[in-house]
Amino acid sequence: MTSRAGSIARGIVTYGFYPASLVGCVWATLRLLDAGVEPGSAVAINGIAFAVLCGVVEVLVPETPEWKLDGGELRADVLHMVLTNTIPAALFRILFFSAVVAASEHVSRFLGGSLWPNGWPLLGQLAFALVAAEIASYSIHRFLHESRFFRWHSVHHSSPRMYFMLVGRKHPFQAFFTYGGRLSVLWFLGIPPDVFALYAVFTATNGYVQHSNIHMRSGVLNWVLATPELHWAHHEKDPADSNSNYGDVLILVDVLLGTRRMPPDLAKLYGGVG
Repeated sequence: MTSRAGSIARGIVTYGFYPASLVGCVWATLRLLDAGVEPGSAVAINGIAFAVLCGVVEVLVPETPEWKLDGGELRADVLHMVLTNTIPAALFRILFFSAVVAASEHVSRFLGGSLWPNGWPLLGQLAFALVAAEIASYSIHRFLHESRFFRWHSVHHSSPRMYFMLVGRKHPFQAFFTYGGRLSVLWFLGIPPDVFALYAVFTATNGYVQHSNIHMRSGVLNWVLATPELHWAHHEKDPADSNSNYGDVLILVDVLLGTRRMPPDLAKLYGGVG
């Protein structure tokens, strides 16, 4: 009975954890915003809670059981998350936010209306934000892989294994240009604070899950989202394989430009990332 219950629980995690995480993060953020929580605080609460959840599920249902959580690596990547993610993004905002907003207002006046689809349902606005930001994210990510600036991005690919906090391991210069690129697009379009909170939480949740050492299979979502399977392929050691699946949250640009790659042998893939 215990073995059967364990198999059922593993199956639920394998096929349900990823979509449930994305739906759950949106629901939780909406509830916090409805309760009057400030958007930035809602993002922080969701991020911390979900990181802890990913760590627990990794231990319970690992994809590769021999990859044990390393305390030193975890502490280093927490510092990466706190320092080399937030500081470059904050610096970019200080330097460029006002100029981007001023340019947006100028264009809006010229066109005679807002660039942002404020009349759309909230979830529609979230989808619009994901697509708009993804174009910038894809372009920067692909450039980092296919240019001499890969040395910045190689920090993110330096781990011999996958685990949830790897999402935060970034060179400060990469963080500056990656976050700055997609943030500039959203600022220019005039994204409202509540939609930005949904976007930030959805992006962070997807990032934690796609780097996690959790046994997951995503099915048809592999044609829409940058899923765990697709992102694990992106972390393969051979550049001939890793120069693919550049999508941050969505995989649609990869599909359109022919850079989407679904590994035919997942068992072999999971033995050779880095």
